[in-house]
Amino acid sequence: MFTWTTIRKIGKSDNAGRWYPCADVAEYFAGIRAPSRAWPHSYAKAAQTKKFAAWVAANRPELAARVGVSA
Repeated sequence: MFTWTTIRKIGKSDNAGRWYPCADVAEYFAGIRAPSRAWPHSYAKAAQTKKFAAWVAANRPELAARVGVSA
């Protein structure tokens, strides 16, 4: 699974602390509520699930290998 350390490798945070994924994995987050000042970690929490780790391993194996994540 993804931890905060690996999440930071696949995205960036803005000045308000909202985390956004890089373009490589952005399609996974299409149906998830976008971060706001009230809920700044909505994408990050979704990225910490086993479901996301499995999706990355299946759809972006080179990224999964680079950040050391397996399903």
